[in-house]
Amino acid sequence: MSTSWYNNWRYKYLFLFFLSSLRLLSINCVLMPNGIEDTIIKVMGVTTAEYDLLFSVTAWPNIVLCLVGGVLIDRLVGLRLGLLIVVSCVLLGQIVWGIGGLVDNYFIMLAGRFLLGAGNELVVVIDNAFKAIWFKEDLPLAISIDIAFSRIGGTLAILLPQLIYDNLTTFHSPTFRLGVTLLTAAGLMIIGLTFSLTVFFMDYKREKQVEKTPKSITGHKSSILKNVKQFSVLFWLSTAINSAYFPVLHSIVGNAQDFFMQKYGLSIEMANLANSLLFGGAIIFIPIAGFLTTKIGFRLYWLLSSLLMTSLPALLLFMFSNGDSYIPFIAGILYSLSYSIIGPSVTALPAFIINKECITTAYGIQKSLFNASFSLIAYVTGLTIDTLGYFVLQGLFTHCIIFCIDLTLIMIFIDVASKKPKLNISGLWLRKNTGSTS
Repeated sequence: MSTSWYNNWRYKYLFLFFLSSLRLLSINCVLMPNGIEDTIIKVMGVTTAEYDLLFSVTAWPNIVLCLVGGVLIDRLVGLRLGLLIVVSCVLLGQIVWGIGGLVDNYFIMLAGRFLLGAGNELVVVIDNAFKAIWFKEDLPLAISIDIAFSRIGGTLAILLPQLIYDNLTTFHSPTFRLGVTLLTAAGLMIIGLTFSLTVFFMDYKREKQVEKTPKSITGHKSSILKNVKQFSVLFWLSTAINSAYFPVLHSIVGNAQDFFMQKYGLSIEMANLANSLLFGGAIIFIPIAGFLTTKIGFRLYWLLSSLLMTSLPALLLFMFSNGDSYIPFIAGILYSLSYSIIGPSVTALPAFIINKECITTAYGIQKSLFNASFSLIAYVTGLTIDTLGYFVLQGLFTHCIIFCIDLTLIMIFIDVASKKPKLNISGLWLRKNTGSTS
């Protein structure tokens, strides 16, 4: 009997299901403030800037930790053990954050968010590294499915917390109700811990079957200086796009509830529904976008067209529209389309530029710079809202998207001019030459 059962698509996508479900549960914890923004501000008695600090603090440890963690995982710990450690960190952080709500202590909540962020971003780094190893010609599709799962987590984080809080009528203390609401996500992360164990044993079984240890899983001994040389200008440009686009998206979602209520007169329920479209629509659109980019290729053209035709128009709608109640829904669908195309495209780029033995380090660098950018943008967002208003904020976000457009054009020029293009190539060519793309 053939021993290539581990390459069977059923086994691979079952593995992807558990891996992506773990990311769903983790991102649900991180994005919970999105769905209960107004309640947190009123119950805890904090400003918008202090509310946004709940997001910024999740990024602070990862400015350094994602880089160091990526190197350690590549060279010492390995993906499997690393996954168990960071998932446990997410669970602990969510418990501490919930306790902070129970005892009405904002600083305990910040400490919990700090731990939660430290674990979540490394979950994403390890998740991306696993996909780069398990999937080859269908990597963009696998990334699309994985991101769709994470968007389910983001959508649940917007829709469920306020619903849970409103139905905890047996508790008279608002802070106690808030704490119990947050601890429901900790219960789900216990399930996530069992998923991480499943991923651990499935990958272990696959490694034993191929009768060798992939370097990107168990570590390698080559020098860091030698590995850094392969991080070309294309990698750094893609990292810059990642660090400019995604923090803007998360900042929009994180503050959309009050924005939609104030400018467009939506109720808290309708504001959450409109806000959920930014992530919820991606659940449908992303697998389709992933399939198309896998089959057609030319991912940089997809990236450029999405920035020009969806991201930019959505922000301009927010800036220059009047108080028409339908605008948040139209802009939300546009941004959902944008994210559906850009998410898989940008996430897949390092896997086609960086060698597999350094892929965790590459994703660690990318996440480290993303968190530096996100921690800054999240706090600047709150300060801008408190002092200058939403119009100035949307103008700032628009300039970030224009910056991404410029970087994408530079990447297209560099890739086209190179002797051996790696990124802007057809899907058919890529499937015929999979072994040379890594």
